Amino acid sequence: MASFYEQRMLRLFERYELSDNTRAMFKALDEFKTSRIDEAALGRLIRLSPSNRAALVNTIVKCASIMKDSPKEAKYCMTIITGCGDMLEIADKPTKGVGFPGFLKLPPEIRDRIYNIYLRNYKGAPNIIPVPKKGSCSCAPHEPPQYERFPVVDMSLGFTSKRISDEFLPCFYRKRNFHFPCACEMGHHLMNNTLLKSTMNRVMFHWCGPHADSSISQLHGMGQLEVLTVVVSKATSKLLTAREQEIREFFGAKRSTYNSLPESRGWDELISIRGLKGVSVEHVNKRKADRRTDEERRCLENILKFYVLRPADNHQ
Repeated sequence: MASFYEQRMLRLFERYELSDNTRAMFKALDEFKTSRIDEAALGRLIRLSPSNRAALVNTIVKCASIMKDSPKEAKYCMTIITGCGDMLEIADKPTKGVGFPGFLKLPPEIRDRIYNIYLRNYKGAPNIIPVPKKGSCSCAPHEPPQYERFPVVDMSLGFTSKRISDEFLPCFYRKRNFHFPCACEMGHHLMNNTLLKSTMNRVMFHWCGPHADSSISQLHGMGQLEVLTVVVSKATSKLLTAREQEIREFFGAKRSTYNSLPESRGWDELISIRGLKGVSVEHVNKRKADRRTDEERRCLENILKFYVLRPADNHQ
């Protein structure tokens, strides 16, 4: 029987006007003969594709007609008909109890789609609140009604095996918008969860807390981070940057009731972030803290867009 290479050299597919599906199936048959794919894989190409099966049947009918009209083509037509018959026989052969080939044998793209359906990632980027840390942070936590907005996600699939866990957990972290009640909480999770820090690409946090500077610096160098949402309040300026504290030792405190955002702890670290695709600033829930003015929120958003949307290698 002529190989797929010989059939191409003789231009049999073009001469007999055979379909692309037929060409693809004969290529697969050649790979089966050279042990590049097994019998089960060849059979699935036909069983799972009505187009491939129909192409083989149509090819048998067409080659039979060509043999009748041009007997000199009988040699090549018989080769093609035999090949089609062999493939149909393999496709219709009983599987002897062999069913689903196994989840991990599926292509990575299909496994990723299954993970997304399991996690309901097709509904966008759901918000999620990590389990609160146990520490001495005095920042206000999320209010109880907010917990009801973020449904619990069943993570059982992620712990069935190490290989599935290595694929499933990054898929979970990549498709979630993580919401932290303060910068301290965010810093704690990023320092203690290497998987979260290496895969998280959306984060939202309330800019406040005594560890705001070191916590925000954890966002530096996170190449996969794409979207940042900063929540501001008057509590943001409760603590000052080290530079502002030093200046006030000589010039004294200002008379304003609360400090400006550029004086707030974490300012330098925040505007040093680079390479993001999106950034926004929101007001805090008024039940949690006192709000700043709309003008301050808009000005902060504009300056963050000016800085953090720059390429990661551009620090000028």
